[in-house]
Amino acid sequence: MSGAFKTTPIIPLHYMLSIPPIPLTIEKLTSVYRLRIQRLPPSTLIRTITTHNPAADWHLSLNPPTCLTHLLPVSFPPFFYPLPTYESFWTHPQVRDNTVITLSRESKEATKSLIKQPSYDTFYLFVCILTIPSPPFAASFLLFRGQTLVHRSATRDADRLRALLMALCNGLMYASLSNHVRIFLPDLSLQPYLFRLHKHPLLNLSHAFHSALSTFLSADPLHHVDLFRYSIKWSGLPGMATIDTLSEEQQSIVFPLPPPSLLNPKAQLLCMMQQQFDLLRRDARVWQSIIRPDSKPSPFIQGAISRKDRRTFSSAVQLAFDHAFTITYSDIFRANAGDNPLCPEHGTPHPLPPTSPASEQAHYDRLMAQLHDPRAFRPPSLSLSPPPSRASLPRPQRLSPSRRSRSPRPSPGARYRNTTQHVLFECSPLSSPRRRFFGLRPIDAYVFGTFDGGVSLGDFQRATNRLLRPLPPRPDPP
Repeated sequence: MSGAFKTTPIIPLHYMLSIPPIPLTIEKLTSVYRLRIQRLPPSTLIRTITTHNPAADWHLSLNPPTCLTHLLPVSFPPFFYPLPTYESFWTHPQVRDNTVITLSRESKEATKSLIKQPSYDTFYLFVCILTIPSPPFAASFLLFRGQTLVHRSATRDADRLRALLMALCNGLMYASLSNHVRIFLPDLSLQPYLFRLHKHPLLNLSHAFHSALSTFLSADPLHHVDLFRYSIKWSGLPGMATIDTLSEEQQSIVFPLPPPSLLNPKAQLLCMMQQQFDLLRRDARVWQSIIRPDSKPSPFIQGAISRKDRRTFSSAVQLAFDHAFTITYSDIFRANAGDNPLCPEHGTPHPLPPTSPASEQAHYDRLMAQLHDPRAFRPPSLSLSPPPSRASLPRPQRLSPSRRSRSPRPSPGARYRNTTQHVLFECSPLSSPRRRFFGLRPIDAYVFGTFDGGVSLGDFQRATNRLLRPLPPRPDPP
């Protein structure tokens, strides 16, 4: 797949190798639809059909297992019907929202002066996100009365906004709130959801926020609430040491193994992929090209991508997965296609004696000429070139009769099979480019397991033009 689309850039091609397996994808989709069912109204048919179904042929107390009963949770979260659009915002005369005001230099200095010079009988509620690896997200609140810290706590959730709003609601649940409360929010991400009563994903938490405000404001006519916007980067903020302590506590609780309930469906999918990846044995070549769920591509893939060539990168991935233009793939998937299974190499299957680099280069040049000339793949009996003279043939060695019988004479028309192992590590005419690009380490673990191996493989293929396309068909005699 990595080389199927010619319009795709070369750099993102490796993302196609990290497609999640089908069983894990099904579990992720199941979690997504379970969350959607939880957010439906209690009176919807998909939630009541398991408890009230007049058309059922069985008694409802039997509760037969179905796909729907597996999706329905044991307990549903609280649900609130959204209000119509003409009354979709909650307002109160004793609540003043200063976050809607554009943050100018004057408003910024005024907010800083309120923080640095607190009143002794005013409650200050600071909400912020804790700096821990996410997801899940952790948010905390600090409640001050004047300059005294009276309460602190933290919450965790798979969504950042839900964690912030949960921390805000928990801060307003403090039983000793009185007189004047000033709430400081870290950014404007919660502003669209705080007082909105129309349909949105945080509607249940917005109702909890409004209920806490209504309870506090109805206790005394002098109670009032102000909302401000602040930045965690401001100097002189109170309780920074407490925030660091809460971050360490939450990090020790959540990590290194966060509970699945604190992860969203995508994070749960990546966690399951990581667990399966760690449990599997990775002793085959294919594992060098699989991307870990929580890290960058493997060194081999990075080396193949660094060549900036689509054909060599695609062939490198195909070789790692044994879906390349080799006889191994033809035997398994194209048994009756008539592919050419023979490597275009002259000689015998016995190892040749070491020769000079000049003779190896000449042999390699002859092989390149044959690759570009289809007529060169005809059998020796059908070759158009004249037979070599007797003087040009190598003089055979004289052997004793006993030794002559032990060593059978090799067939002059023998060929090697076009496999990945043979082309990359054994083909004698390719020994010169193999030594030039792979050096003294032409082994499988080096080529398909390191960054330099991926780079060398791309250079080797571009120089030899091997394993990039199918071999020409053999000109078999009629």
